[in-house]
Amino acid sequence: MHGIVNFSGRVAFLISQNTQAFHMFITALLQLCDKSGMLYGELARFTFRLLGIKTKPNKGRIQGAQAPSLDGPGQQFVEAPKASKNSWENVWSGDAKGM
Repeated sequence: MHGIVNFSGRVAFLISQNTQAFHMFITALLQLCDKSGMLYGELARFTFRLLGIKTKPNKGRIQGAQAPSLDGPGQQFVEAPKASKNSWENVWSGDAKGM
């Protein structure tokens, strides 16, 4: 009985490891395809610049003075609201009302 349970555990472990390896392989393959598409776009844009052909700017990007300094998802920050007169910022300073 112990041998059957041990064998089943080893088979389950092998299946788990093979599934994980296959998942990592497919993920790496998809990332490679994504990066090669981006590389193709950059090389095409570079070639067009060398030839003097103007291309359209990337869609979704803000250009000019309003462009954010940090691009990418999760890199867009929102400014916090200014402190009001009843803020806790001035509790211990002499600027607060009632002092």
